[in-house]
Amino acid sequence: MPAMEVWIEYASTYSYLTVARIGRLAAQQGVTLDWQPFFLPPVREHHGLGFPFPEASAKTAYMWRDLERRAARLGIPYRRPAVYPVNSLPAARVALAGKPEGWCQRFTEEAFRLHWTEGCLIGTEDNLRVALASLGLDLAHVWPLANSPQNKEALKAQTPRAIERGIFGAPSFVVGDELFWGDDRLEDAIAWAASNR
Repeated sequence: MPAMEVWIEYASTYSYLTVARIGRLAAQQGVTLDWQPFFLPPVREHHGLGFPFPEASAKTAYMWRDLERRAARLGIPYRRPAVYPVNSLPAARVALAGKPEGWCQRFTEEAFRLHWTEGCLIGTEDNLRVALASLGLDLAHVWPLANSPQNKEALKAQTPRAIERGIFGAPSFVVGDELFWGDDRLEDAIAWAASNR
């Protein structure tokens, strides 16, 4: 099956729309997803990019309305979170710890769902605990793995890997040497992966 890297930043607003539908779309096209949790700020810093949505800016106001419109058009449940931005580092560490054990995608889907539909903020203890419990996992067991020196270093290593692939934002998708950036390129990325078997 063709594979597609999925680079997700857990504080990324548009990543929610991707996470909410990528599993279904990829399965329909027979595309395997290779989840790549990462922490975006050092990548943006490397590229000389500032915070993407400054507080009280016209761009940020547009982003919130655009998310609402896109979610409605795509049939995705949406409730604007009470807090933005959030500390995504704990969620990224947990997700990366789950990759070798095969539950990264399911955790990511549930953590985002809780954040974007129930107001249970991503990266918080409540969000992590409930998301993991939905998979039959215990935060008390997963937390030491997520915060182990090995896992922390693995997440740090995602920064140069992302830069090497040309990534500068999230969500991003990599198929071979092709980079697709943004939720609005998800379908294009999956089609590319499906047609380049």
